[in-house]
Amino acid sequence: MNGSFFILYPLLWTFICSDAVGRPITIPAAVSALVQRADPQANVEYCGSVSTNRVDYYLFLLTRKELTGIVLVQYPTGKAPSVADADTSLFPFSGFLQHSFAQPLQEGIEELLTRRNLEKNRAARQGISHQVPEISAVGRDIDHVVYPISGFRLGSDSTREILRLLRTGPTLSVDPKDAPPGSIIVSPTQFYNDGPIFLGHAGILGLDGSIYSADARYGGARTKNFTLSSWLRRFSGTNGTYAFVIRARFSGNARGL
Repeated sequence: MNGSFFILYPLLWTFICSDAVGRPITIPAAVSALVQRADPQANVEYCGSVSTNRVDYYLFLLTRKELTGIVLVQYPTGKAPSVADADTSLFPFSGFLQHSFAQPLQEGIEELLTRRNLEKNRAARQGISHQVPEISAVGRDIDHVVYPISGFRLGSDSTREILRLLRTGPTLSVDPKDAPPGSIIVSPTQFYNDGPIFLGHAGILGLDGSIYSADARYGGARTKNFTLSSWLRRFSGTNGTYAFVIRARFSGNARGL
């Protein structure tokens, strides 16, 4: 670990834990324009920023109908802002974020999202039970159904990580158009550095041909919010759609689906 980490990390942590976090601040016009352009139909919530020596990172929450996700914009000094990452979860870090600043940056993002969730719970007068930095529950809701039956757990709310786990886990890939009940359906988030952003999603195919997944309109609760045909129309042209059957004791006859 190089010496710059020890110089930058205290500055970073002081910034994150300062009173400025969570308060309205001026977002650079170029950053705001990029996020709005990347998904014009989404509701945008600013969650805060994290600074390193030459790059400022701005964190946003996008919500559009059933979908919710996180967008991280990087704004290097003297350059144009760009989308650094976007997904239903940024954890675990991957791609360019696996560099010398990954640990302090990840801790900064976790802190910002955790504080955002706590503030939302207080505003809704709910119990403080969501003290985690996750925004979407797509993987967690699948695990609640699948794990007791199969012993297989995703353990991630990132659509890209869910796809990776399904490709490498005890599963069988099937054609989404012919997927049997109990299949896990996933359409990973796709984005370009200058936009657009296509938020992804994941769910479970039920016995009646409906897909059950976390729904942002209902606080992330698992609902019957798609049919297989409506999912394919929604995601196949932009995100791609993949379907998997779990090989372990999973029969597809999960209760409640």
